[in-house]
Amino acid sequence: MTSASNTSRIAKNTLLLYFRMLLTMGVSLYTSRVILNALGIEDYGIYNVVGGVVAMFSILSGSLSAAISRFITFELGKGNFTVL
Repeated sequence: MTSASNTSRIAKNTLLLYFRMLLTMGVSLYTSRVILNALGIEDYGIYNVVGGVVAMFSILSGSLSAAISRFITFELGKGNFTVL
């Protein structure tokens, strides 16, 4: 590929990513307003706390899964089958 086509491809991808980010931000701002009106202030706070805990545990689970997979792959690469 030529440098000009790479540059235009990067610019197009950048603009599409900015558009997607703005669209996602607009949708999330609108839905948070609707959820706040539907639940009320106190229940919305509980909703945010529960969502934060779920997000924290999903990140923790994903990182542990990746670490275990990396460890097993490394040991298999060394030919150490007794660990498994």
